[in-house]
Amino acid sequence: MKKILLTLTLLAGWGGVSAFAQLSNLSLDAWSKDGKVWSPNAAGARSKTWDSGNKGTIVLGKNVTEPEEEFVAVKGPGKRAARLRSEFIGVVGIGKFASACLYTGEFVKVVGMKGAQMSFGVPYSKRPTSLHGYYAYKPGKIDYVSKEHASKKGTTDHGHIEIYLTSWSKPFIIDNAEGVSLNPKAPYVIGYGVLELDKATNGYVEFDIPVVYVSDKTPTYIGIMAASSKWGDSYTGSTGSILYVDELEIR
Repeated sequence: MKKILLTLTLLAGWGGVSAFAQLSNLSLDAWSKDGKVWSPNAAGARSKTWDSGNKGTIVLGKNVTEPEEEFVAVKGPGKRAARLRSEFIGVVGIGKFASACLYTGEFVKVVGMKGAQMSFGVPYSKRPTSLHGYYAYKPGKIDYVSKEHASKKGTTDHGHIEIYLTSWSKPFIIDNAEGVSLNPKAPYVIGYGVLELDKATNGYVEFDIPVVYVSDKTPTYIGIMAASSKWGDSYTGSTGSILYVDELEIR
């Protein structure tokens, strides 16, 4: 009996019995600064799970994704949340609208004034049932639009939180300068879930996003993304939109 209990304990420690394997800093408590750039990873972390668009927006002096210490879903010493604020990034009216984002992966580079590239996704081989966590959202009225979304001007902004399980052999390069974006219906998608945000909340709301599987394959990558303006990749959204995300968990 002792041998069985010991085996179960060891399996649980490796994620084999209880919870699904978790990514680092899903609580979003750990933050550090690389120069002036806020990073959603612990200082000196060997592997960095998270990134944002801050490396692009800091060129014009702004971090749009930052740690929040006062307004958090779970209070306690060292507790933090992620604050994502959509903003116009520029000077004297010259610049671009930027949706704040938080995602698993790594910022690659700025592509002139046309956009940026992001390496999306980290290795993962489990089939979780959902992404759980807490969010608070304040959407503004859309004041910046692209030609593609011109009809949305003056309407309420939307945010979103997504989870992808994929069959990629390497991270996916999102390139909004060239119009390369994620597609939930692409052949590489094994499972997908999304929470669309279009209403203001009164404080934090607990959420659980079910993963809908379209294949019985074993995933190779997982991608999680939150954005304060869901059409931000085409420079459409509201400078009044703020999204808080906290205490994520893969279930």
